[in-house]
Amino acid sequence: MKRPASLVVGIFLLFLACAQLCRFLLKVQVVAAGLEVPVWPSAVAAVVLATLGIWLLKERNKP
Repeated sequence: MKRPASLVVGIFLLFLACAQLCRFLLKVQVVAAGLEVPVWPSAVAAVVLATLGIWLLKERNKP
């Protein structure tokens, strides 16, 4: 059974992982509520999001 929602979410997670990786590599500064958010959590977020996205896409292909 194909699950189109899981495909969309998996691709979205991989897109977010790429965005976080780009933020980490380009060292883009983010300020939220007057506080500067460090860059290093973006590397962690990229790994976590990519892992979840790949896991979801693999799970989708199981019979």
